[in-house]
Amino acid sequence: MRTASCGLLLLGAPLCFEPATNRFRDALVSMIPPDLSETGIIPGSLLSHASAFASPDTFVWSRMTDAAMSLGDLRALDVHARVERWALDEAPLPWKLVHQIAEWLYRENRFCRGDLTVLGHTIGPSCLDAPMLAVVNTADDVAPLGSIEPFLDALPTKDVTLIKYRGENGIALQHLGVLLGREAYVLIWPKIVAWLASHR
Repeated sequence: MRTASCGLLLLGAPLCFEPATNRFRDALVSMIPPDLSETGIIPGSLLSHASAFASPDTFVWSRMTDAAMSLGDLRALDVHARVERWALDEAPLPWKLVHQIAEWLYRENRFCRGDLTVLGHTIGPSCLDAPMLAVVNTADDVAPLGSIEPFLDALPTKDVTLIKYRGENGIALQHLGVLLGREAYVLIWPKIVAWLASHR
């Protein structure tokens, strides 16, 4: 199956889960048992706690630091508070979905290796021959550079652009920075818009 779109935009999207390339991935894989039940529902609060255990720097300490750094900037503090409120909307997920994500993506890296089967089709980087723009927050431990570069290298297209964004204060979670940050709005989004305009 080949893509027919004019291009694909990836914003902080981890797509490669090789061991030792992503500390968050390694921690989750060590925490989640491979024989996890596929029945029932997993509470959203359990997912939040698992994320905090897997990366306390990301989900606990950096959020507290960001709150402290935002105290002198009311706009930054407002965004931080809104993200914290949003993070409380914890949605439950089916155990089967969590198990498949943990096994097929995180533990076995099937999508990046090109052997993930969805609806009877085997998919991976070779299926994506559309132009690609990836934006990576270099301060994000959830989707670091090592979780996207091998995927980009495996693409059949040479029309691949990578934009590195250094993160910023006032966004609570660095993983959301490119969507919420004022610096991202000024420095990164004009590049994204220009890329989109050139690939219409």
